[in-house]
Amino acid sequence: MEANIRLRDIQIVWAAKVFRMVGAIGYGRRLIEGAGRTRFGAAILGSILGYRRSFRGLHEAERAVKPYAKGGHENLENLALHLELNRVARPSDYAAFYYLRDQIPGIKRIFDLGGNVGNLYYCYREYLPLRSDVMWTVYDLPETISYGKDLADSRNIKNLQFTDDLRQADDVDLFIASGSLQYFDKSLPDLLKSIDRRPKYVLINRVPMTEDQDFAVVQDAGHIRVACMLYNRSKLIADFERLGYRVLGEWQATELRLTVLDRPSSSVWAYTGLWLEHV
Repeated sequence: MEANIRLRDIQIVWAAKVFRMVGAIGYGRRLIEGAGRTRFGAAILGSILGYRRSFRGLHEAERAVKPYAKGGHENLENLALHLELNRVARPSDYAAFYYLRDQIPGIKRIFDLGGNVGNLYYCYREYLPLRSDVMWTVYDLPETISYGKDLADSRNIKNLQFTDDLRQADDVDLFIASGSLQYFDKSLPDLLKSIDRRPKYVLINRVPMTEDQDFAVVQDAGHIRVACMLYNRSKLIADFERLGYRVLGEWQATELRLTVLDRPSSSVWAYTGLWLEHV
């Protein structure tokens, strides 16, 4: 059984490489997408690409990649990698700093959705004048929370805490979803609906968005494979507006891109950042 999974995985990895090259060419892109528009062609593409095809939703993609996932988000190598990546600000962080700089002195409570082991806290405190009494709460998986608590204790950090309860976002000043929103099966406006006192400010960064209907893919980072959503940008913003938010800033995170192998025209060549305020 394990041998069959390994062989299938090798086949999918090589198929993904071929489709990436073919899809980068105009004729190849039209060929792939033309095949995908027929039932037979879509079935063939799905069979060849396996977990690297597109899916209707996050759970469907998670089921497809589960035998090949290598531990998912809680993989210790992945935690260490993202902590190192956030050791210094990345280009898209500077856009976030622009909108945060005037508001940060008044922000006392921050909720960091999918914040790993506190990566953004450790990074942002080097660039922004965080209040001495700020409380930064990270929401993540239990295994990640345990690692994050140990790290914070080892660094004697007192104003960084961790939770797996979304209700802890009630009445925070700033809600952050940086590089995380795509890993939730609900969009951020839907998540915020469950919060009684919604945040004044919302910062979204490094999220792949599409102008197609919402769909899911699997990201292959080598050491892990994880399912992620591509939310429709226009619908997402409209849903925020219905909650009383207004987009006051938008930027591209050009350091990140996402190839959709069976729908090359839907590939994301730069992730998106948004700054929203409740009005």
